[in-house]
Amino acid sequence: MKIGFIANNDLGGVQEDARFAAEHGFEGLEFNYWGDFKDLTFDTVSKMRAILVEHGAKASALGLWGWNHTSRDAAERKTSLEMLDRAIRFAQHLEASILITGGGHIKDASPEENAAEFAKVFPPYVEKARVAGLKIALYPVHGNSFFTTISDYERVWKLVPDVGIKLDPANIKHHGDEYLPILRDYGHRIAHMHIKEHLYMDGKLVSQPAAGMGDIEWGKVFAFLHEHHYAGYLSIEPHGSMWSRPPLRRKMLLLTQRYIRQFIA
Repeated sequence: MKIGFIANNDLGGVQEDARFAAEHGFEGLEFNYWGDFKDLTFDTVSKMRAILVEHGAKASALGLWGWNHTSRDAAERKTSLEMLDRAIRFAQHLEASILITGGGHIKDASPEENAAEFAKVFPPYVEKARVAGLKIALYPVHGNSFFTTISDYERVWKLVPDVGIKLDPANIKHHGDEYLPILRDYGHRIAHMHIKEHLYMDGKLVSQPAAGMGDIEWGKVFAFLHEHHYAGYLSIEPHGSMWSRPPLRRKMLLLTQRYIRQFIA
């Protein structure tokens, strides 16, 4: 397993995060985009890559979030798939190993219909990603992705087996579901892990501090990751109003790195 974190996207932020990663032994930087991906250019990606090379840092993953790849609206679907195609090329240029994206979402369709439409749309992009040296990790529960339960993944794997899970235990817990059964039963299907902590009081999320300071059962998470021989990235996600920005962001990254290292042999 390799420890990294989600980096800032602006070139100044990439420079600072690449330097910080190199200084503190983080092994991969993840870059995520939502609607702003349409403004990302190949020239900017080339500059990002040059910064990573300068500091001896590595890109772990590129994320394309919120685009509806299976929309019933033809124009929206076309634009979304153009973005997906670009994301594959940009991720390859960054020499990342993971492409994170959603499965699309037809809001008035059944889970079975969503899975069938996914199977019509995605195979050429899965193949493009494979040729580019990328594994597709599909995120659940938000951002134009019809994946809300493990059953949605099970339906898709029968049709398109070569896609994995981007798993964030905190997101699954906050959605009201159990994350440990996913790790127990489908740890071999996890392509990318987000490490984000949630701290609850009186049933409400009140903080997202460093791992080990909240309610996620990290020891059990790592037990199942080891049982399934997970060898991918553990990408720390600074999140929330306090721990995602100075002065706590870097402290959160270092404290989380220190905490989860105890689970890595």
